[in-house]
Amino acid sequence: MNDSRGATARSDASTAKELGVKFVLLALVGVSHHNAPIDVRERLSCPPHALPDFLDSIASMPGISEAAVLSTCNRMEVYVVSDLPADETVASVTRRLAAAHDIPEEVFAPLLTCQFDQDCAAHLFRVASGLDSLVLGESQILGQVRFALRAAQARQTAGKILNKLFEQAIATGKRAQTETGLGRGGFSIGHAAVDLASRIFDDFAQARILILGAGKMSEVTARHLVSSGVKFVVVANRTFDRALVMAERLGGTAIHFDEAFRTGLVQADIVISSTAAPHAILHRDLLQPLLRQRRGRPLFLIDIALPRDIDPDVNELDNVFLYNIDDLQSYVQEYALGRASEAGRAAALVAEEAARFGVWYRTLEAAPVINALRVHLEGIRQDYMTIFSSRLTELSDRDRQILDALSRAMMDQVAREPIARLKEAAVQSGVGAAGDTVDLITAVRELFGLEATAPDPSAVGPNARGREAREIELEAKG
Repeated sequence: MNDSRGATARSDASTAKELGVKFVLLALVGVSHHNAPIDVRERLSCPPHALPDFLDSIASMPGISEAAVLSTCNRMEVYVVSDLPADETVASVTRRLAAAHDIPEEVFAPLLTCQFDQDCAAHLFRVASGLDSLVLGESQILGQVRFALRAAQARQTAGKILNKLFEQAIATGKRAQTETGLGRGGFSIGHAAVDLASRIFDDFAQARILILGAGKMSEVTARHLVSSGVKFVVVANRTFDRALVMAERLGGTAIHFDEAFRTGLVQADIVISSTAAPHAILHRDLLQPLLRQRRGRPLFLIDIALPRDIDPDVNELDNVFLYNIDDLQSYVQEYALGRASEAGRAAALVAEEAARFGVWYRTLEAAPVINALRVHLEGIRQDYMTIFSSRLTELSDRDRQILDALSRAMMDQVAREPIARLKEAAVQSGVGAAGDTVDLITAVRELFGLEATAPDPSAVGPNARGREAREIELEAKG
């Protein structure tokens, strides 16, 4: 397991608990194509219809206040806000992943990637920018990040921190698309699949292609097929009208889905499958009887779906050759070689955005104690104004206003230096310095006798906590 902050987070949590300061941890726990094979990613994947219940189950765990899930063909990542130490947070999410997907922890726990706080933000920003995708710079991931946020918002499992994290990730992804050439050319898994298919046959234009599924990935694949000169394309989809629309654009033929498993597989040279089926739709027992009708012609199957459409057991059949998403990596890597300079520009952009998020994130520690200090001093001022009001009955309304303004100014002056130091520490910790913020929060709480819990912001005016956070962030920007 890759844990970039485990020991530090445990220490921070312990210190915070001893000092009465609420500990907040932003964490990512998940797997991706970098470290987990397709069979593990497949078992952990969460289809859209199951996502609401899974979000609810994650957010209901003790210590978890926010949750979001990013599930694609290349990754399954759970983002949470927790008041538990890093190791306890990871253990809780791991247990819930195992229970929800009926998979033993030992199967996937060693493959987990875990990131915390600003490292977590930097990771999501890289993902949204296409820097962490199997296909470098692919833009489809940005829509998937947006879907993850909308799903969490719909279930009310995304709060202040995850809303900010995902919204800034989406903005970062848009910047990467518009300010760099990382995604120029629109290369995708669908393109890689067609490139692979074109290398299978010397005369690719004459190959008979069967496309199973008419979704987004199939659309990309189909467009690339046309540009590659393919003439014989058959599209099959469970909804025949969608197959018909795609086939018309390709100048090809649409068939009903069940017909694909009778005549379609007999006539095809290459099958590219990308359906949204929850389980395999093509397996050895179904395919084997059709091979006799093919009279020894080789059949190439390219499965770009997750969960996979084609059972690996078809590879045991003679003259049948199966490729899945992970098999396409060598073709994708060839493309990535030409994008190294653009990847560098996008990485610099991501680092900039991650630093900005880090500043904002660290202000969350300082803002409540600043607000508490203002409330505390305002309470003292009002108490003394009440005590001495009976001795000031001869003052005019104008004099009372002057006295009230004078007392406010005095308390503001008392608070000015502690607040300035807290803001400075929050900004510095947000850009990489460690340890000072919690120590100063503790010092201010103890010196002024403040409560550990944040007071009502209305005591010092509307949106006081938000105002403090904004002020700190503005100072960080210079």
